[in-house]
Amino acid sequence: MRRFGILSFLPALLWACSGEPCYTDPQLSVERRVEDLLSRMSVEEKVAQVSAQLLFMDEFYEKRDYTKGHVRNVGHFLPDGGLPNDPKTVAERINEDTQKSMEASRWGIPVLQHGEALHGAQWGNATCFPQSIAMAATFDDDLYYRVGQVVAKELRAVGVRQVYAPVINITRDQRWGRGQESYGEDVLMNSRMGVAYVKALQEGGVVATPKHFVDNYGEGGHDSFAPLHSWREMREVYLEPFRACVQEGGARGIMSAYNSVDGIPCSANARLLTDILKKEWGFKGIVVSDYGAVEIIHGNQHMAASDDDALARSLEAGLDLQLANTSSGLLELVKSGKVSRKTLDEAVSRVLRIKFETGLFDQPLVNPEKAEELVRCPEHRELAYESAVKSMTLLKNNGILPLKGVRRIGLYGPAADVVTLGDYSGGRGGWKGEGAISPYEGLKQAFDGLVLLNPDPRSCDVLLFFPSILEEEGQDRSSFRLPSAHMSVREKTNAVIIADEQESRVKVDQEKMVRDLIATGKPVVVVLHNGAVIEITDWVDGAAAVLEAWYPGEQGGRAIADVLTGKRNPGGRLPFSWVRSIGQNPYYYSIKPSGRGYGYVENDGSPLYPFGYGLSYTTFEYSDFQLPQELPAGENLKVKVTVTNTGAVEGDEVVQLYAHDELACVARPLKELTAFKRITLAPGESREVELEVPYRQFALWDTDMVQRVEEGWFEIWLGRNADEKVTGGRVYVK
Repeated sequence: MRRFGILSFLPALLWACSGEPCYTDPQLSVERRVEDLLSRMSVEEKVAQVSAQLLFMDEFYEKRDYTKGHVRNVGHFLPDGGLPNDPKTVAERINEDTQKSMEASRWGIPVLQHGEALHGAQWGNATCFPQSIAMAATFDDDLYYRVGQVVAKELRAVGVRQVYAPVINITRDQRWGRGQESYGEDVLMNSRMGVAYVKALQEGGVVATPKHFVDNYGEGGHDSFAPLHSWREMREVYLEPFRACVQEGGARGIMSAYNSVDGIPCSANARLLTDILKKEWGFKGIVVSDYGAVEIIHGNQHMAASDDDALARSLEAGLDLQLANTSSGLLELVKSGKVSRKTLDEAVSRVLRIKFETGLFDQPLVNPEKAEELVRCPEHRELAYESAVKSMTLLKNNGILPLKGVRRIGLYGPAADVVTLGDYSGGRGGWKGEGAISPYEGLKQAFDGLVLLNPDPRSCDVLLFFPSILEEEGQDRSSFRLPSAHMSVREKTNAVIIADEQESRVKVDQEKMVRDLIATGKPVVVVLHNGAVIEITDWVDGAAAVLEAWYPGEQGGRAIADVLTGKRNPGGRLPFSWVRSIGQNPYYYSIKPSGRGYGYVENDGSPLYPFGYGLSYTTFEYSDFQLPQELPAGENLKVKVTVTNTGAVEGDEVVQLYAHDELACVARPLKELTAFKRITLAPGESREVELEVPYRQFALWDTDMVQRVEEGWFEIWLGRNADEKVTGGRVYVK
């Protein structure tokens, strides 16, 4: 039991005698306020602060326990039953909930309203940005930082102070259905994009909670399966983005994963939660479990005798907060000593620290009128458009794009007249924002009505096909082919859209549809909506062009139209390797050397499109590559190159720097992305670009599992993608 000397209570007693208690004084340090408030709380009150609640709309007000310290914000559920979810209403409802929580607390402690924000504030009618994998395709972490700033503003505007984002689980098996939520296969990409988003959220007064710690899928691409990675691979790959988000991004939250690592559930893994996260990395925030992850330790993993036993084990291992509805047995666990008072106090201190840091005690309520003015303002929607444009990735083009001089365009496929967003969009996945347009609507405006849905293809100059796939949380794939899709037909406009119950339904074979369109002899442009690989080898040779549009957010229809017409030039790059066949999975470019070879009977094992690949409507040349011969210990490597736009239109180039350790004490990847920068150049324009590689980027985990930089030669080169070298050299790293 924790013991306090009389001196530790003296400051609090002095404040109490003089009037207001210490913790109410915003001029004092956060640590002093936490210490004071903790000293006043009963065990019951402490338990309430590390308890959470999630209630659907139909039972929210009947079962809400306002003493609990965390709640899934009510705005997340307002769309249920057609309830309004405009910013003003959401802010008013969250204000009401926060006020009641303060009234239910003897010390006036406000509840921490939490939610999701994977690609926009997910409480309903907020700005919806492109999905995470699409933002990774921009290869622009500065742009992503600006996106994070907007998301933070829209969260704070309605009173949400913590979000369970970003997802920084590296996706190296495209069968995993949640790959769209990630930043792809590369360690650096996940780290840089994760840090950009976390920084923006934290600086905006919102607790970022990177997830899922650590790894989140296993063999076969199955979600929440136990991975088989060695601890060296965990350190080199899967833990690194989390370290970066904590130490460089300043993340104040972490969500533990459902799966186990080396036989120990992540939510009860002291090596992960305490030794690495809190002690080694110095993490001072709160660790929350994924929803229901603690109960899984008992019910699925069979490593605890009961849910309460699983909770005790998790808290003692370093978990601070159980989601979603905290076990009522926590108080008894503390009183019986199964959860120590010291453990409870440390967890409560972390929770209170977060509430003080985010200003929740000093400004617990928000202004609903200001929320209405801010959320989805023109500036925010324009950034969503810019992000969608920059994510567009051109995979193939025989010269048909940009579309010029066409008189009649036919649109086909289940995603042609849909605002395709991806998962975790809007309240409980149903985005209700107004003003978004589908690709059909965008193209119809761009071509002044010369675009028709499902006409006779023989009457058209060019055919556009918009397929869709099934993938999201709980939908892992065992096939990469385009699935048969249920669609519905709106009789008045003859528009094919994703069905709802009021419309007549049809089922189409998308593979046959695209082949039939190609068989007409008309040029076919395929516009993909997906977050992972699709097997396209059966028909890609017959397509005139392929544009990867991802899940482009609320402004995706406008962005697709502008790219297809040439108003904007595509400059996105693939954040994962596009394999030829599902049999190549798991696949990633930064493999370690093989003892024999890399191919199969059917092919040489290379991808159809490598990591970092993407085409443009213009061309670029590199010159004057500058690389030092030696890098002193502790210094960052600085590389310079001149890039020139040698084409006729403005365009974006992504400068990619790769490295390889020529001699090491342990096996090292054949190549690794070490830096990247996206630039925009006018026709004929040249610019000197400097890339900086942090010294720690050259480190390895040696035979004793100590991270250090091993002196020696590194090959350094610039590439248009992971498989195409442009220029390079060698540097001796001290």
